[in-house]
Amino acid sequence: MSAQNNAAILVQRRECGECQVCCIVPTIDAPDIQKDCGSSCRNSLQGGCGIYETRPEVCRIFYCGWRRSGDFPDDWRPDQSGIFAVLEVNTLPQFKPLAVALHLVGNPLKTVRRPDFIDFVIKNVRSDVALYLMLPKGKGMLSARLPLNNPPIKEAAARSRADVKNVLELLLKRLVDFGTAPYAMENNGHDVST
Repeated sequence: MSAQNNAAILVQRRECGECQVCCIVPTIDAPDIQKDCGSSCRNSLQGGCGIYETRPEVCRIFYCGWRRSGDFPDDWRPDQSGIFAVLEVNTLPQFKPLAVALHLVGNPLKTVRRPDFIDFVIKNVRSDVALYLMLPKGKGMLSARLPLNNPPIKEAAARSRADVKNVLELLLKRLVDFGTAPYAMENNGHDVST
């Protein structure tokens, strides 16, 4: 998909503003640019990208879930909410074609206790959207990732928001306890990690 076509699918009146979470949190492993997870891109400047007009294609076509889907609340801009949602292609037949990875980049415990976060999880689990809870594990490391479409969440969603909160807290503890492993880049020669 071209950058122009991708920009056409954005939610109106939502702008990145000074948010640069996508310039820090994800690993970028493309032939023309590489960046470690948790490392700021060296082209990232206060309030924007220093090479915005000539940025690589992988950066031109990427928009976080908050920019791409009206299903996310208006106040979920990643730098303000601590929730960096990334839309992914889902290949599991029991779920809808689009999956959502919810990277907890702020205060993870506070985030999983937010009523709007819990309601988002309940709504999407009930709608058969594949959801993943993710926790960055440090510069150059793989993020911890757990699926949210599991029996404990489904059972809790049938009971109450408080029960879902309790399950999310247990899953967060599992994410925190996950060991760390470095990400091995497939490409090299254009590392912009700081």
